[in-house]
Amino acid sequence: MDWLDLLAVQATLKSLLQHHSSKASILRHSAFFTVQLSHPYMTTGKTIALTR
Repeated sequence: MDWLDLLAVQATLKSLLQHHSSKASILRHSAFFTVQLSHPYMTTGKTIALTR
């Protein structure tokens, strides 16, 4: 394995890590948004189902 192979592996790992962290960030924002949407219904005793 030469240094070009190592650079390719490093670039691949970096790309995967960035993709994973952005995906996790999107999931966190999505969960927060769902809680914000459902909160008023919980306080009034009504429930809603969020479907896709």
